[in-house]
Amino acid sequence: MKTKWVKTDPWRGYEEPITAICGANNTGNWSDSPCPENVCLSELDQVKKILIENLIPYKQIFCETSNCFCLHGYIVVPGRLKKRAKKLIVHLLEQTRLLYLC
Repeated sequence: MKTKWVKTDPWRGYEEPITAICGANNTGNWSDSPCPENVCLSELDQVKKILIENLIPYKQIFCETSNCFCLHGYIVVPGRLKKRAKKLIVHLLEQTRLLYLC
């Protein structure tokens, strides 16, 4: 799977799959986690449900970041379906905390 490195500054960044439609950060389920794992997974599950209902194949993957305490979870679809899939899930951004479009 092709990915790109998204630079956030000269020393930091994260990997992002080219055909990802959305992502959510995961900092584990520690009491002080700003992006709790259970919230991340729940929000990605909402996306998967919509894709299943619309017969869009997907993969859920996790990629590394320069922050050793954070992973990025992504939903990846075939490239030709990326635009359609993003339109189907854009409304979730108002209802979720960690989800973002790619």
